[in-house]
Amino acid sequence: MAKKNANGEGTIFKRKDGRFSAQTYITLTDGTPKRICITKKTREEVKQRLLEVQTQEHKAIPFTPKNWTVAEYLDYWMKEINPNRIRETTYDRYETIIRLYIKPSIGKKKLRELGVRDIQLALDNLKRLGKSGDTGRKFLKTLCACLNHAMREEIIFRNVAALAEPPKHTAKPTDIWTVEQSKLFLDVYKYHYLYLYFMLLITYGMRKSEGMGIRWSDIDFENNKIYLRQQVNRIGGSIKARELKTTNSARTLPLLPHIKENMLCCAEQKKIIIPPCDPNRKMTTEGLLCTSSTNTVIDPRNIKRSFDIMAEKAGLPRIKIHALRHTAATILKDLGVPIKDIQLILGHAHISTTMTIYTHGTEKTATDALNALGTVLFNNITQSHC
Repeated sequence: MAKKNANGEGTIFKRKDGRFSAQTYITLTDGTPKRICITKKTREEVKQRLLEVQTQEHKAIPFTPKNWTVAEYLDYWMKEINPNRIRETTYDRYETIIRLYIKPSIGKKKLRELGVRDIQLALDNLKRLGKSGDTGRKFLKTLCACLNHAMREEIIFRNVAALAEPPKHTAKPTDIWTVEQSKLFLDVYKYHYLYLYFMLLITYGMRKSEGMGIRWSDIDFENNKIYLRQQVNRIGGSIKARELKTTNSARTLPLLPHIKENMLCCAEQKKIIIPPCDPNRKMTTEGLLCTSSTNTVIDPRNIKRSFDIMAEKAGLPRIKIHALRHTAATILKDLGVPIKDIQLILGHAHISTTMTIYTHGTEKTATDALNALGTVLFNNITQSHC
């Protein structure tokens, strides 16, 4: 005798192939009703999925006609939605994470049936494969952004990626150079074609891409000002000029005498006719201040390789190029420059970023601070006879 369905199960029945199915009605996004059939291996799986569908229907959340897989919706999101909504560098990062990690792990799953456990298992697998916690966090961030859009389109009614537990993050300390090490680097390479570029990064704490993006027309030699208005990045297979990272990144910096002298010397050597200052001109990779040894646009990858080799030959600790930004911030802090001014120099949107990330304590400043404290506490106090 066939088993009678329990109340609320709907029409669950066993198929000839041994699987179980259930039929119910849903409302599509255009308002039309549609009868659907849910098929799973077990009665419990069908019952669970039927309950989810009925819950969505009772909440008046419409269903989309297409039953997307995760991979299909990711492709749609990247091709139709993102191109005009996000920065090119963000698009490139999303594309890499989707292609290498998300699609291979959960791409075949149905979008509506994707659960927290599916994502958690994918994250655990990344860890087993030796991938860093940063990769796992990028996986989760990219998927979360995609599922948020799916919610707005009423394809799903919850973002399961937001419910997954992100990989633990332990911030690694950023190694920086001291004033003496920075001076040594600049002194050793004062005749190198990248000297001016690294001088800008160390002096002003510019981002790598900002230093690459400065044009001769961004320099006001009469009023001694440098205008940061664009950056240069490798995007996909080409090098492009694009907008700066944030609104606060567009800033005006003083043109220091020593840097001005080096710029004018560089222009004379390269026989460059310096154009009138026009920082608001269209973004371009033409007329860049810092170029390769053959006066072409520098490939960001070549800069990294050159920097590593240069640091090693100078006998200096190996650090990341971005750490020069931290180095500049810390030197400014040690010189007593107010944190608000350091924020403006670096172009940070929030002062908390400057305080917690880009200014580092040093042994010398800690020693000086404790010596000062000792002077205040113990000056003119009789020595103990312990």
